[in-house]
Amino acid sequence: MTSPLQVSFRVVGLYCYMENLQLTDVTENSTVKEVMDSIQRKNPAFSYKSMILRKGQPDEKEIVDEITYDFSASSQLPYNTSGRPDDGVRDLTGSLSSTSLVWQYYRSATGSVNGAVCELKLFSQGQPSFANTPLNMNDPFFGRFPDSFQLSTYNLTWRLVQIQMTPEKQAEFMQAKAEAIASGSY
Repeated sequence: MTSPLQVSFRVVGLYCYMENLQLTDVTENSTVKEVMDSIQRKNPAFSYKSMILRKGQPDEKEIVDEITYDFSASSQLPYNTSGRPDDGVRDLTGSLSSTSLVWQYYRSATGSVNGAVCELKLFSQGQPSFANTPLNMNDPFFGRFPDSFQLSTYNLTWRLVQIQMTPEKQAEFMQAKAEAIASGSY
């Protein structure tokens, strides 16, 4: 039997923080989506909705559109929170306009090198789909972990970021969301 994958998970803006989760149904080679599905099964207070851009085309890409978290007395506070928020459901959804809000994820690994604790960022070109990006993927351009790196946990963070989006790209997002809702997959 393999040992559980240890993941610290955070969604900025929702007070969603789960430190050192022990996930037994995924590995470090699992996709970000598979890891998120595992977190959702382990902690039903967390959920998300996704949609597929350019469905059926060679460059189709699944993206996250909405994340929800039910903060409660048993929830863990994010490490840089100044006070305890009220309990309750929080959700954030992407929005479309000339400056749109879209979800982006960031991956890193915490461990030690020669006894010194450090966090190493995992990089990819652009923001590839979370549905086919392994949690441990690091673009070869940026190299591998040092041989002396002793991994303790992977870190997965989601943030809603504001970007400029063309009217054509906005239409693509709206079509993908309409298709996801119509198919019942949203």
